[in-house]
Amino acid sequence: MKLLSLSFLLVSNLVFGQLTGVWHSSFKVAGKSLLMDLDIKGIGRDGSVTVSIPDQPKMKPEGMTEYAIFKDSLYFKWTRIGLSFSGKLIRDSLRGNMQQSGLTWSVTFSKSVQAAISAGRPQDPVGPFSYAESELEIKNKKVKIAGTFTYPKQGADAYPIVILVSGSGAQDRNCEIMGHQPFWVLADYLSKNGVGVFRYDDRGVGKSTGTFGTSTETDFTSDVLVILRHFQKEFPGHPLGIYGHSEGGMIGLRAAANFKDLAFLIEAASVGTNGKDVLIDQQYDIPMANGLSENLSTWNQRLFDEAAKIASSTDERTFHTTYATWLNSVWKEVPDSLKEGKSPAEMCDEMSVFMNTAWAREFLSYQTADYLRNVKLPMMVINGKKDIQVRWSESQHGFKHHMTPETLSRSKFIAYEDLNHLLQPCINCDIMEYATIETTLSPIVMNDILSWIKSLHEWEKK
Repeated sequence: MKLLSLSFLLVSNLVFGQLTGVWHSSFKVAGKSLLMDLDIKGIGRDGSVTVSIPDQPKMKPEGMTEYAIFKDSLYFKWTRIGLSFSGKLIRDSLRGNMQQSGLTWSVTFSKSVQAAISAGRPQDPVGPFSYAESELEIKNKKVKIAGTFTYPKQGADAYPIVILVSGSGAQDRNCEIMGHQPFWVLADYLSKNGVGVFRYDDRGVGKSTGTFGTSTETDFTSDVLVILRHFQKEFPGHPLGIYGHSEGGMIGLRAAANFKDLAFLIEAASVGTNGKDVLIDQQYDIPMANGLSENLSTWNQRLFDEAAKIASSTDERTFHTTYATWLNSVWKEVPDSLKEGKSPAEMCDEMSVFMNTAWAREFLSYQTADYLRNVKLPMMVINGKKDIQVRWSESQHGFKHHMTPETLSRSKFIAYEDLNHLLQPCINCDIMEYATIETTLSPIVMNDILSWIKSLHEWEKK
């Protein structure tokens, strides 16, 4: 989700047409810092509002077409980027709220030019670093996987090495999402404490080559296996492990089942049951968390459930026709707010883009049990109890139920009370809150991960 590559606004002043003049603001939202200027002229529909972004000189000032200027208040909507502002003049400043992409944040404009606020999050690593860092490129046939390896400068001869595997969607090596960089934060923490970490750009992202959109879980698993073999060859004697977040845990488990020398596996907010159930649960749980009614959430789930069933029983040539036939048969029953003015054909097209792909079919057919039966190594399974993308209780039960006795006896399970899918402490615990939470990754989780890895390493040395 992209935020704030453009701008926002607010206003105030004192003379006739009280808001007349140029106003300045500096703010941070979703980890991004932005300067914004407003040029307000006149009052009512005879006035004008022009927005400019001083720290993005390539963006030309733009006049708003939807706005309302009053004696002591201002409203405008920047239609092109879906951003709106509503504010009121309070003494010598204009204060109010901006909204974009489901986020709301407070902004204050003043007549004086303001300095930029430092971007990033409180946990973003800041150098100088106590560990070493190397840029690596690892070949997987015609694909190049590029990433960063952080490791102790000196000390342990055979420190553990962890490969970080990201979840759904095209992710860079830091796993950046809504201004957070959880893989960078985790790598920094672990490497400061004696653990080597490799984090990498997904196919077609950053410096990695290949095409993400046409790749499948099989392709992503092959990337992890090539990475493991690289480190096995270059760092013999070092325990190798995988940390997989969300779908990255699915890919990590697939790799673990095919790499017999793996020392440990960490499943973070991942799938302990199967792909289809998790995907369909999301289509109910996420709308409910966002405040939709029971009826709307149930219908949203039904639309995806039927698509999943059809995708599992058809090929790419017949999916669209089959789903269109079903959708037309229930169209009159679908709530208008879910249709959003779309025709059955348009909604079918949107569903096809998501469900009628090789990746989707692999995801839907994924069964954790199929891979766990081939894994005999220590596992750490961690979840947040406020996760609305993967139900923690079903996931942990699935892992425990399908693990081999040897794996179960050597594994650790933790469910954190107030953490979400990104393992952040949350309040509302919906997806939009990811961006407004300043914590990138719970320090408690990172400490637990480090302690567990070190306990395994010490155990292996005995």
